[in-house]
Amino acid sequence: MFKKVVIGSMAATLVAGFVLGKDMFSYATTACNNVREAVKSEITPEFELDVIRNEIDKLMPEIRQHMTVVAEQSVDVKDLEREIASREERLGKQKDAILALRDDLAGSRDKFTYRHVSYTRGEVESDLAQRFEGFRAGEEAVNRDRQILAAQRQTLQANQKKLDGMLARKQELVVSVSQLEARLKTIQATEAVNSIEVDDTKLSRVENMIKALNHSLDVRESMLETEGNVLGRIPVDEEDDVLDTDVISEIDSHFGRVADETVAEATSKAL
Repeated sequence: MFKKVVIGSMAATLVAGFVLGKDMFSYATTACNNVREAVKSEITPEFELDVIRNEIDKLMPEIRQHMTVVAEQSVDVKDLEREIASREERLGKQKDAILALRDDLAGSRDKFTYRHVSYTRGEVESDLAQRFEGFRAGEEAVNRDRQILAAQRQTLQANQKKLDGMLARKQELVVSVSQLEARLKTIQATEAVNSIEVDDTKLSRVENMIKALNHSLDVRESMLETEGNVLGRIPVDEEDDVLDTDVISEIDSHFGRVADETVAEATSKAL
């Protein structure tokens, strides 16, 4: 089966090469680029944030390993500091003993007694020489340890600085991811608001319905007013017309008529 697949692939490649010729590589490259861009376009920002978080988490093993190295170096420095302090204390005691023997030999005595034991001058000088040689060897060892301690401190300081930088950069990455997440949520909220569409035709239809209802109510109110006038209701709010007596007199004088008693009575009441 595998042999058939290989043969089929080779045949397809040969056919493509025969048809496309020299342009086959360009077509293949363009197709790959198009596929790559299509895949990238389908990747969501949320997925990219998850990928970034995973990459940040992958930094922790290396950071922990560096923390272990720094911790071990810190312990080594403290141990060496204690050892040097202990050796310096012993050297201090040896120095005091050497100076005491030296002061004893400064005189002209031939015999010396230490803790109820007598020693000749030669024995004391030999002991002093051995003590001094051991003191100088110990002093050189302490000096070497001090140099080693200085180098260890320098290395520890450099590694600690590197570790602090790694932790600071990791924290910056975490903060950047949080900011990206907040920014993405803001954009998504804005997009959600902008995606809300209001149908203007529906709004116009509701507005027209309101206008139509107002018009219908206006018509009904007008009909009520008209019905009241037709039924002969007393117009309480209207003012009574006052007869102009001068005009009536002028009309009667013009037509040679005598004023009617009713009109006269109405005129007198109006006055």
